Amino acid sequence: MSLFAILNFPESHSAFTKVYGLTVLERTLRALERSDVKEVFLISEKNASPIKALLNKVDAFDLKVNYAESIQDVYANLEAPFFYIHEPLVIDPNLLKEMMSESAESNCPVLIEHKVLFIPNSKFSPSFNDFDNLQNWVNKDQFPKKHKSTEGRVFGIVTDRKSKNQIEKILIQSLTKPTDGWVSRNLNRPISTLVSRVLAHTFITPNQFTIFTGFIGLATGYFLALGGYWYYLIGGFLFHLTSILDGVDGELARLKFKSSPFGQWLDTLVDNLSYLAALAGIVYGVYVNGASDFVKMSGFLAVIFAVSALASLYFYLLRFKAGGSLLNVEYSFQNGTTTYDKIMRTAGLFGKRDLFALIFFFLGIIGQMPLALTYVAIMAFFVFAFSIQAHFKGSKK
Repeated sequence: MSLFAILNFPESHSAFTKVYGLTVLERTLRALERSDVKEVFLISEKNASPIKALLNKVDAFDLKVNYAESIQDVYANLEAPFFYIHEPLVIDPNLLKEMMSESAESNCPVLIEHKVLFIPNSKFSPSFNDFDNLQNWVNKDQFPKKHKSTEGRVFGIVTDRKSKNQIEKILIQSLTKPTDGWVSRNLNRPISTLVSRVLAHTFITPNQFTIFTGFIGLATGYFLALGGYWYYLIGGFLFHLTSILDGVDGELARLKFKSSPFGQWLDTLVDNLSYLAALAGIVYGVYVNGASDFVKMSGFLAVIFAVSALASLYFYLLRFKAGGSLLNVEYSFQNGTTTYDKIMRTAGLFGKRDLFALIFFFLGIIGQMPLALTYVAIMAFFVFAFSIQAHFKGSKK
């Protein structure tokens, strides 16, 4: 099914206003692109040259942009279904996808606050064939419809400084993910989003920043390998820093519509190489500088279980084509309602990077960094065990 969109471009030039590095017009088109729209008809009664010049300066779109002077020129030959957008705006692509889903279920147009309309059938209403102005037709509410709530969602028109600030605030709030742990939500995100706000106005890409954090991860392993209180402290701090900065690449990708399967895989690989670098550094430091047999055994087990767990998790992603994020692994206790499931979900928080990175830093402060090996050995064992369960669960599906 081909999807189309009609984007009305009013005389106002607020569409050229930049919001975190992208103009409002580009954000509208990127959102449509992410919603699998294949062709956009951009309606501009005035000279379209400024619009064409703007779009020629940005990265290529996966959708075709056409230009017309009136809606009538487009609608006469338009095939259903299609979006009608009152004017360029900032909108979450998921909202557009939800509109399509609701429209398919009800066979009715779906409207968002007189700004975005999805028509499941271009011949839906007899009055629709001889309208003079689609914008007026929408504002009169003279059609069967379902209203889609935008409360708490990324959605809005940029008309002035106040509305721009409000949209930017909502965009930043949307960067917090449901999978974020307590540390990430309350400590890491406020810092990472501050960095992302600045970098969003630069030419730095998410993948470039991922590589940058990878070098910090290697530096972490180097300092941990040197051993001793101060080097362990520096290593612990850098490990915690990579945990904070780890969110920046994903935030930039969402703010600038730069997310991709390659970027997801790159982020996962660099993250795990940073883990292994830190683990190798601690193990080397322990064996060179001396430690108890218990700590040395913990280091041996930590390496065995960590490598086994990562190998199992990567095999899962490849085997079930689950994308490039380890968060896509479906564990047996994830959606369960039993007491056991709830306990395991709580225990799983200690395996999240945001929490154990903070614990590592704390161990460095108190001069007990080698104990991190015991922590890693225990957590890696459980991750490996539950990854095996995840394989069985995936096989049954």
